[in-house]
Amino acid sequence: MTTFLPFLRAVKAPATSLSVSVLIFGLGVNCLPQGTPHVSPGPATGPLAPPVESAPFQSEPTAERAVLEPQVALSDAGAELQETLAPHVSVELPYPADARPRAQDPAQAAAEEEELARWNLGGSSDPTAVSSQASYHPGTRVIVDTRAAKRRAGAPALPSARGLTYQRVQAQTRSRGYWPFRLCFELGQQDKKGPGGETRIAFSIGTRGKVSAARLLDSELGSSTGACMVRELLKLTFTPAPASKLSMVASIRIYPGDAELPTTPDAAVVASLPRGEFDPEAARARVASKQVELDSCFAEARRADPALWGRLALSVILEMDGSVHRVTEVESHFRDAAATRCAQVLLSSLIFPSVNGKPFIFVVPLRLSPSAAHAKTGPDEGPSPSEVSHEGVD
Repeated sequence: MTTFLPFLRAVKAPATSLSVSVLIFGLGVNCLPQGTPHVSPGPATGPLAPPVESAPFQSEPTAERAVLEPQVALSDAGAELQETLAPHVSVELPYPADARPRAQDPAQAAAEEEELARWNLGGSSDPTAVSSQASYHPGTRVIVDTRAAKRRAGAPALPSARGLTYQRVQAQTRSRGYWPFRLCFELGQQDKKGPGGETRIAFSIGTRGKVSAARLLDSELGSSTGACMVRELLKLTFTPAPASKLSMVASIRIYPGDAELPTTPDAAVVASLPRGEFDPEAARARVASKQVELDSCFAEARRADPALWGRLALSVILEMDGSVHRVTEVESHFRDAAATRCAQVLLSSLIFPSVNGKPFIFVVPLRLSPSAAHAKTGPDEGPSPSEVSHEGVD
C-alpha cells in the first residue's frame, strides 16, 4: 500500500497582518508593469449584467463621499486579495472510473466534452502555455467548402437567383453539416488519433431539396471516417428546392483542437458496473468536509500565478474497508504540481463508504475557477448543437 505524507495545514495569517497587506495591495493595485504577459482566457462566466444608467451629476462631492470612496476601493482590493489567498475549489459529483456521465444526444455530448477539454487543459499566466497562445482553439476545427461539379453539356451555367444558389448550398452545408461531420471525425479519433485532413465528396441535390446521391472521392481521414461523412451528407436537405438537379463537390477539412478531447466511456464497461452500491453524493460530502484544507492546497498556487484555473480529476482507489489505497491524476493536466500533490494527500487521508466490501475506483473532479481579476467578461465557448459557431456560415 502506498504511504502518503501527512497533510500540511496552511498557516493562517493574523488579522492585523492581513489588514496591512490589504492596504499595501490597495495602494499598489495600479502599479503593475506595462509588459504583462498574455493570459489565457478562463471559462465563460455567463452574460454581462445589463448596463445601469447613471444619474446626471448635480453637485460637488461632499466630504462624507470623499471619505467613503477610498474605503469602497480598499474593500474591493481586499476582496480580490482574499480570493487570491484562499481560492474556492468546487467539488463536483464523483463517478466510477471509466464511467464519466455523458449526454445521450451525440451533438450535446460533443459540446459538453469540448468544454470539459478546455477545463482539463486550464490556463495560467505562462506565455508558453498552449492556452496562452493567440491562436488557441480548444475545439475541433471544421472548414466546409462546396463548389459546382463539372458542368454537363446543355446544363444551365448557374441556378436561378431566386432558387437554391451555389452560395446557399455552401452556407447550408456548413451550418447543417457541421456537427454531423465533426462527430464522424471525433468518433474516428477515439479509435485512432490522427492529424486531421481533407475529405472530398461528390453529391447531387434533387428537385425536392434532398441529397439524392453522394460518393466519396478521397479522404485523408481514413475510409471509415470518409464513409461516415458520406452517410451524413445524404441526410441533408436544402431549401428552397432547386428547379433542376444540382451536382456539387464538398471539401470538408477537419483538424483536432488544441485541447485533447476526453475519452468516451465504453458503454459495455458502464453497463457492467454495480448499480446502487456507489453513493456519489456521500463521496462528495466526505471531500467537501475538508473544503477549507482543500482551498488551502490551491492558495499558494494562486498566489504564485493569479491567472491559474482549471480542472483536477483525481482517481481514488478504495480498499475493501473504504480507506484509500492510492490517489492519482486522470483526464486532466492541472498546471501546478504542488497543488495537485496537496489535494492527493488530503484525499488519501479520508475514509469513504465501503462499496459492497470490495476494492473500488472512482474519480473526484475538482475545479478551480478563474479569479475575479482574470475571469472572462463574456462567453467564448465552442459551438453548441442549437447555436453553431464556425467559419464562413452565410
